Amino acid sequence: MHIRRALRMGLFLLLLKGTALWSQETFRDNFSSVSYSNNDGTLNFSGNWVESNDDGNPGTGRIYISGNRLGFQDLDNAFITRSLDLSGALSATLTLDFERTNGDERISVQLFDGTNWNERASLNGTGTMNYGLSAAELNASAGIRFRTDSGNWGSSETVFIDNILFTALYPAANEPPVLTATGNQVYCPGGSLPVAETISITDPDDTTAFLVSVQISSGYVPGEDLLTLTGSHPSITPAWSPVEGKLTLTGPATLAEFEAAVLAVEFSSSNPAPSGSRGFSITVGDANYLPQTGHFYEFVAVPGITWTTARDAAALRTYYGLQGYLATLTSQVEADFSGSQALGVGWIGASDDATEGDWQWVTGPEAGTSFWSGGVGGTELTFAFWNANEPNDFPDGPAVPGQENFAHITDPSVTTSPGSWNDLPNAGGGGAYAPQGYVVEYGGMPGDPVLSISANTTITIDNIAPTASAPLPVTVYCPADIPPVDTTVVTDEADNCTPSPVVSFVGDVSNGGTPEVISRTYRVTDAVGNFVEVIQLITVETISFATQPTDQVVLVGANGVFSASVPLADSFQWEVSSNGGSSWSAVSDGPEYIGSTTSSLTVLIPEIDKSGYMFRVLAGNSASLLCPEVISASAVLTVGPSRVLTNRRITYRVNKG
Repeated sequence: MHIRRALRMGLFLLLLKGTALWSQETFRDNFSSVSYSNNDGTLNFSGNWVESNDDGNPGTGRIYISGNRLGFQDLDNAFITRSLDLSGALSATLTLDFERTNGDERISVQLFDGTNWNERASLNGTGTMNYGLSAAELNASAGIRFRTDSGNWGSSETVFIDNILFTALYPAANEPPVLTATGNQVYCPGGSLPVAETISITDPDDTTAFLVSVQISSGYVPGEDLLTLTGSHPSITPAWSPVEGKLTLTGPATLAEFEAAVLAVEFSSSNPAPSGSRGFSITVGDANYLPQTGHFYEFVAVPGITWTTARDAAALRTYYGLQGYLATLTSQVEADFSGSQALGVGWIGASDDATEGDWQWVTGPEAGTSFWSGGVGGTELTFAFWNANEPNDFPDGPAVPGQENFAHITDPSVTTSPGSWNDLPNAGGGGAYAPQGYVVEYGGMPGDPVLSISANTTITIDNIAPTASAPLPVTVYCPADIPPVDTTVVTDEADNCTPSPVVSFVGDVSNGGTPEVISRTYRVTDAVGNFVEVIQLITVETISFATQPTDQVVLVGANGVFSASVPLADSFQWEVSSNGGSSWSAVSDGPEYIGSTTSSLTVLIPEIDKSGYMFRVLAGNSASLLCPEVISASAVLTVGPSRVLTNRRITYRVNKG
């Protein structure tokens, strides 16, 4: 006892010196009012005083409150119990005052060690009890109980207890770490990709941490998506939860080791063609972080817990100083995240217990907000995610108003909408409707600290289209020369993920004009369906005569010249007919003609015998493979004599010789 007292004094002196090693908290009941819910300390008891084998009324019965004291009279088999949470305490002491005012009976003071109730004092007479709790008694379900420790009580035998005080020492509030991360990358299907590009974890009073979690907080596809810790990290153990889409990295390890591990966490998908994007939350601690709300969520597994007990237990929980409460799910993304990405089904903070059919959020920042009016088929006032045919007030047999007044996340076996809700009685139901625990939400409460223990990164499933240049334009001179579809005309297709994107023909579209322009579209597609379209322009020009050859009249000894203008032609062939156009033959350059393959033909010094010859030109383009040549109109050559004699106003033309 002397050693324990010295240790406590040392702790107390350290506290007085202002160190941050410990903090002192109290659970106290001075019985200042006739109520079993008094809380006079810095912390609240887990629940109220609960009588057993008595009337349950703090003002009457064998156990009662009178004169600011807890009284026991004619006790026999009655006893009273109260619970408190001492988990995390380094040490705790119990003190109380007692006075026996009549008789010779004794009161047993018992404490709960998590398994059994053990007597720690037998109050006899008048005095003060002082007891240092054992390590086993510093648990989350700690409790104190008073019952008789003697024989049959007479009707006038009375004992009073007052000033019940638990004094607990806790580690001083730990400064929260600060986590920052960046990452906004493109994921190529079939591979893997780190979820973060940079990360920093700092802590003003720690160089180590116990746990960091990486969760797919948006876009998660169960059964396909996976997070994997790559490389060697001897101090860290990874654990993948396919339900939550979360990879937990457990130490203890230095902050630098956790940074290296997070940078080695990679995302992959077994789907060869996934889509969309994935959001990731990297958090110091195990609670799930939802970027859309900025809140943290935690499923607490307590099979069989009632809604009211869960509500009170959630309110006692904190996360890095954030106040806990039964989750209030006010959007689909929040309902999906806290419902389908949870380890079990459990209570949430909604009830219509106050007014039948008026479903309200009764916990957290939204307390008092109505979100649903009525039962099945009622009116959605804000957001609700009831399972089919809920809320139905129907635990067993016909519906009876008021039987089911508390909201619960539906077991996956009885819903096709994971994370949806049903209404249950306070104690829950049986089978698939038995409560497995409760969902705690942290964030948004008055006085909450501003934390930076979580950061978000994003991976976008390859949504970058391939690249390609438009094929070179083509000009042809008739429809027959339009080239066939040929995907090899796209020569520089490329993609950020797919080594050989596929080139396919989409279609031809004509403008219907003159000249006709055909837009031929090719599509370049990568492995996940991203594509780019490129267009080859095919112009169908028409070769036609701007000017036709015209008739020529020449005198013997002069040249005759026939010409035509054909803007798109680059090949010509002149022809001559000596029988009035019945037949034609090509001319060639020589003593009679020059320019036979140009747009202008010269007939060299034609004689009278060529008078009446007809000439025409065939024009085309050398690039054309199948287009026929166009034929000009025919022009006539007339040759006259070159000498003239005049007699009495009559003119004669005389042939040479």
